[in-house]
Amino acid sequence: MKNNPQSLLKDELIKKLHQNSVSCTSMIVTLFGDVVSQHGEWIWLGSIVDALAPLGFNERSVRTSVFRLVQNDWLTTKKIGRKSYYCFTEHGRSQSERAERRIYSKSDVTWNGLWVLVLNASINEEKVDDFRKNMRWLGFNILSTGLFAHPSPDRRSLDEMLIENNLVSNVAVFKASSDDVSSKSTLKTLITEKWEVPKLELMYQSFLDNFRDFALHTDVNQLSDTDCFAFRLAILHEFRRIQLKDPDLPPELLPIGWAGFESQDLLQRVYKQMIPGSVSFIEKHLFNAHGGMPSPSSNFYQRFNSAVN
Repeated sequence: MKNNPQSLLKDELIKKLHQNSVSCTSMIVTLFGDVVSQHGEWIWLGSIVDALAPLGFNERSVRTSVFRLVQNDWLTTKKIGRKSYYCFTEHGRSQSERAERRIYSKSDVTWNGLWVLVLNASINEEKVDDFRKNMRWLGFNILSTGLFAHPSPDRRSLDEMLIENNLVSNVAVFKASSDDVSSKSTLKTLITEKWEVPKLELMYQSFLDNFRDFALHTDVNQLSDTDCFAFRLAILHEFRRIQLKDPDLPPELLPIGWAGFESQDLLQRVYKQMIPGSVSFIEKHLFNAHGGMPSPSSNFYQRFNSAVN
């Protein structure tokens, strides 16, 4: 591994991605959220193909997945001559930005012991399934029929979701706490079971097993720009897949030695190392309607609490 990092990227990394059943569709969402959103927002279809080729996705899969994302209101398209260009829709952008707030930053705020409860007071039956799905995505879980709870949710994301889905007048949002010792013990057991904490920790441990050795033993200077880009996208995507299932519980409610903390640190360190080569690949090999993709936005350099210089 130490002497042949490119082989690991092209063989082992691709193998692990496909063993984990990574879909081309979800990888394209990661590409737009991590890359395209920071480099002008639009990208040529041929460049999407070129960007995903190092990760083992062929042109047919890319075209099919892009079409599916357009149909599902994640991407919008415009045609100039014979070429097609793509950008996030408003829906796709808002969903991606919520994910970004969880992936690229770590909250240092101490938990105040308060829970946020959201009660379904009058949501129409046809909207209930989407409401439940959105609440789960935000890390909430059902305590009883129609009542969702989270100890430290991203209130901005919750408010945005309710507004976008016209549900503000159909739910009641409360804050609650428990000072009773026996109740605190019951709540911790409830969290472990309801939020499937052991299963989530196994996912983080698998992430560490897959990427830790590479991070420790690879000399970044030996990697090509293409490999830096591929590895940045791969490690970010694998972490994102876990984050979508992580309720983002406060440290006080997690097991000692929580693997998610080490996983976040590993992602941050590797991501920073891959930036020079990956940005070079993006600017030289990916295109929009104006030519090469522009330099990343200033927001790009605020990721991971300004860890990227």
